[in-house]
Amino acid sequence: MFDLDALTTTTMLVLAASSPNSDMCPKHDPTAVNVIPRTEKVKYDSDQTLKKIQSYGTDTVDPYGFHGVSVTQAFMRGKIQPRYSIELDSGAVKGYRAACVWYKDITVEIKIDPTIVIAKELYADRCMRKALIAHELKHVKADRAVVNKYAKTIGTKLMKELRSRGFSVGPMKIEDAQGVAEKMRHVVKQILELEFQKMAIERMERQRAIDNIEEYESVDDKCPDFEKKKKDIYADLVR
Repeated sequence: MFDLDALTTTTMLVLAASSPNSDMCPKHDPTAVNVIPRTEKVKYDSDQTLKKIQSYGTDTVDPYGFHGVSVTQAFMRGKIQPRYSIELDSGAVKGYRAACVWYKDITVEIKIDPTIVIAKELYADRCMRKALIAHELKHVKADRAVVNKYAKTIGTKLMKELRSRGFSVGPMKIEDAQGVAEKMRHVVKQILELEFQKMAIERMERQRAIDNIEEYESVDDKCPDFEKKKKDIYADLVR
């Protein structure tokens, strides 16, 4: 019924291990970087009253400014949830009291779990239900577009940054290996946290762009018969 962009499938990048002295390090498989976008099926919540959903905070900037009065009729609940794991491995250098450390696997998951909340008074009206769902699905689609974009760019960013530093480190003194491993994890964490911040900002901008006066008015214009019911339904907001 509604056309939503599907999330891209798992993005797997296999990166060649590199180190200035890698010939002395134990042989190992190349580093694997997996960036996995996930989405749960859209859920719907129509059990809450119009008055109740006014108490929820949203990221939307009121397009009516300081002089208008806006009423939240529906909203999408759910944020983009990024998480990651970093797996390192190490090995001793044959014939020396030395070791090498390398990235074995870096997995990033970007998940969205959207719920569309519609005031039950409006959900009961077939026309408004359809109009509001169509609007809120634009928010879901925007999130999916952001997740797809960053699922592609994060892997590329990791490849570029780690290639310049090396996917493996060593040989080094065995007693230094733990400290080096912590630095290697920290580098990946810094790269990812910056990308997640960019993703959050872009997500907010895309979401706010959807909630404009023209869009709000177009939702109401689709259901002119509902205007007759508004006075009674909205009266409860001032009680």
